[in-house]
Amino acid sequence: MSGTPIKVSQGIEILRPKSDQAYPVPCNEWDVLRNQIEELTTDPWLFQNSGALLLGAAVATVISIWTGAVAPSLATPNAVVIAWAVSAVCCLTGSACIYFAYKERSVHRSKASMVVTQMKLIERRFERGA
Repeated sequence: MSGTPIKVSQGIEILRPKSDQAYPVPCNEWDVLRNQIEELTTDPWLFQNSGALLLGAAVATVISIWTGAVAPSLATPNAVVIAWAVSAVCCLTGSACIYFAYKERSVHRSKASMVVTQMKLIERRFERGA
């Protein structure tokens, strides 16, 4: 009888759950796991460090322009224009990297929250004492 499904009206068959192995987990250990998953995040170190490096290069270039370290010469008559272009490109690219780091962090946070939601659904199946 363990393998036959239960027949209900309107042609719906309710399948019996399979017997399987399980780990009994104490509630305090379950709570610790859930709390650790809630706080779980991976830092997007590549985007974050690249963005900080590029923004630092942009600031350094602007400071060089303001202090007069970049001056036109016979070899490079457009040195100031090139320096401003390098600064603008570094600033835009660095800002984009910081933005992508923020988005990557939020994606990882949402994945962890999905696991916590599943854990809470499992908790609701059981009665828990005070």
